Amino acid sequence: MRALPLFLAGLMFTALAAPARAQGCSQPGLYFLKNDNLADVPGTASVSIIPGLCEGEAMGCVFDVSGQQFSSEVRVASVAGAFINNVNAAGISAIVNLKLYDGVTWAGTTPVLGTEVLDFESATGASLQFNSSGINTVDLSNLNVRVTSGKLVVAFFMEMNNGGGSCATGYTTNFATDNALPPCSGSCSPARKNLIFIQGQGWRDATNATVSGIPICSCYYAGNWIIRSCVEPIGFPRTYCTGKLNSANCVPAIGWTGTATLTSGPDNFHVRCTNVINNRSGLFYWGTSSSAAPFLGGTLCVAQPVRRTGVQNSGGSSTGLNCNTGAYDYYFTHAYAAANAVAPGIDYYGQYWMRDPQNFDGTGASLSNAIRFRFAP
Repeated sequence: MRALPLFLAGLMFTALAAPARAQGCSQPGLYFLKNDNLADVPGTASVSIIPGLCEGEAMGCVFDVSGQQFSSEVRVASVAGAFINNVNAAGISAIVNLKLYDGVTWAGTTPVLGTEVLDFESATGASLQFNSSGINTVDLSNLNVRVTSGKLVVAFFMEMNNGGGSCATGYTTNFATDNALPPCSGSCSPARKNLIFIQGQGWRDATNATVSGIPICSCYYAGNWIIRSCVEPIGFPRTYCTGKLNSANCVPAIGWTGTATLTSGPDNFHVRCTNVINNRSGLFYWGTSSSAAPFLGGTLCVAQPVRRTGVQNSGGSSTGLNCNTGAYDYYFTHAYAAANAVAPGIDYYGQYWMRDPQNFDGTGASLSNAIRFRFAP
């Protein structure tokens, strides 16, 4: 990579049919992940081309697919990346390879990528052709690529750039970020999120990478790589459904800690709910069927019959209204599971309800999204 100024260009989709699938996931049950901060369907937007990224170098990002969002194990259905021309010319091509990795660790500020789970060229015997100007999508639905660590690393390697210019002088068409500000005035992206592979150096965090001792951020790199993915949760627990906005302008988020077992493992499974209003009563209810019905101004995610836990208090700050100090935590013990005839291998569905007297819709209640979980014996 050469230390060259970044270019600003327009990202347009109006004349592009092929990349349209990058703007969401076409199949039910898939989660749409964006590394960039553009709209799901960007329309026309200013972005930054990184002209100095050469053949043999790569853009990459780390997607966190664990914890509050959904299962740590996912199948990758598709990935996408932007290839943009500085005057938005269409039809300029590049030959690109895609690699996916399961996990990342850090040696100081240097990323150490986990197991390589896909080399597209090796797996298919073909290279990818990226076309300007837009987001190019790669369908991986037939390759059964899985990530189990909770961290999905997506990397696009440039192999041949036909976009005018050279490695020494920079390219007028190249991979791009979501930065919309002039060179040297954009901000560095969050650490440990955007990666760059530089010849002679290997993988680096884009926020602190240097070329010939010169920091590339923010004059030569700013913002976040425009990389997207659709993934399917395949492990348990996992989340689903949609929570309801509360009067503190937060959407309660369900999650978990520990492992759901009946007797064979540790007795440490907790169902948690965060982004909730402090010092409010709430409870967890669960059953054996899901739902998606209107309820209390939100969505009822669990079908009758349901079982309700005891009422809990969210705790948190003793005064004021906020959604970052309190939380609900239901300890789903072995004893509670046995008392309620929970069986191994059965799908269970659960959701939190909580009091919200100031909710703008007058219902006096808020709802979390939902959790789908199974118990091992």
